[in-house]
Amino acid sequence: MPITLPQPFASTAPAFPPTPPPPMGFVSLVGAGPGHPELLTLRGLRRLEEAGVVLPDALLGAGFAELYPPWAVVLPVGRRCGGRGRPQEEVHALMIRHARAGARVVRLKNGDPLVFGRGFEEAEALAGAGIPFEVVPGVSALQAGAAAAGLSLTHRNLADEVRILQGHDLLERDRDWSQLAAPGPTLVLFMAVRTLPAIARRLLEAGAPRDLPVVLVEDVSGPAQATTRSILAHAASGRLRGHTGGPGIVYLGPAAGLRSLPRASSAFASALAPPTRALSEEGFSPAAGGDLRVPGCQGPSLEL
Repeated sequence: MPITLPQPFASTAPAFPPTPPPPMGFVSLVGAGPGHPELLTLRGLRRLEEAGVVLPDALLGAGFAELYPPWAVVLPVGRRCGGRGRPQEEVHALMIRHARAGARVVRLKNGDPLVFGRGFEEAEALAGAGIPFEVVPGVSALQAGAAAAGLSLTHRNLADEVRILQGHDLLERDRDWSQLAAPGPTLVLFMAVRTLPAIARRLLEAGAPRDLPVVLVEDVSGPAQATTRSILAHAASGRLRGHTGGPGIVYLGPAAGLRSLPRASSAFASALAPPTRALSEEGFSPAAGGDLRVPGCQGPSLEL
């Protein structure tokens, strides 16, 4: 009797099912604060502890490396002023690529991501690529520098307005300098150490008083933190200059001339800031119209 063999089972399914795409990752744009890891927010720390990929800026303190998980891939992407670094488009591509591979990505940014940090550009790139993300605010050098110098950004009798400006190209922009020179508001200049003399001269030409208080705070919360107090006329002449070679933030206005905040003496402030040390500058005396470095608040201070 002949044997009938069964017909092969007809199926349209492929021999090997396709590999499902990896689950979508997530990007956290985290503000790291002005530089010291102890000024990182609690939420920012938690995001770092969960990260599989970390893309840090260049100006972060060395202590941040201790916060990265041992399994995390760390790809530095920041650059210092005037230095070379990854193009911004490449930073966008790195975030998107790793997120699409399923990674928890932390873009660790100096200060606050949305204060001269290109955080909005990075958020736009992520949104355009369909990548879920969040923005974790950080402590900006705006307030950290003021606290380091012991000055107040506002004062109800002197300044009820704060204007934040980008200093490195301020002279190239169309500005109403008479408005900037008007008395009252506190002007805060980011990235203005090199351009400060020219900016000060423009303010003087626009009618700002020669004795307008000016404060330069360098390397905020870092090991070389230094505070320099001066007036607008000295800044215009070039006598007010950076001494650390690091980043700095400049405060101008009547409120910047106040020194009402007491010098920090807590264990936290002592650990956060470098030790106070007196510095001398060619033996000048403010009373004689010269320069004198004196101990300052939470770090060395130079008075011009």
